[in-house]
Amino acid sequence: MFRILFFLAILIIPAIFSWWLFVPLALLFVYLAKLPYEIILAGFILDMIYYFGDSFLAKHLLTIFSVILIILAFFLSKRIHWRKVI
Repeated sequence: MFRILFFLAILIIPAIFSWWLFVPLALLFVYLAKLPYEIILAGFILDMIYYFGDSFLAKHLLTIFSVILIILAFFLSKRIHWRKVI
């Protein structure tokens, strides 16, 4: 239940205030939920809302950041003992 609420918060808060809030919220979500694949969808939706440029990296900036964050969390989950909070 908390994952769904945090997913909605990670969509609504950056959409209302600014795109840069996605970065700390995504880091917090990875810390709390360990491997939240929902941030990839949130990054994709926010990439459609915000315009960063015309290149591939600029069009998909938040999606690429969230995919890299999930890959990093996946590799670190084997080395670090994370307590799953949500």
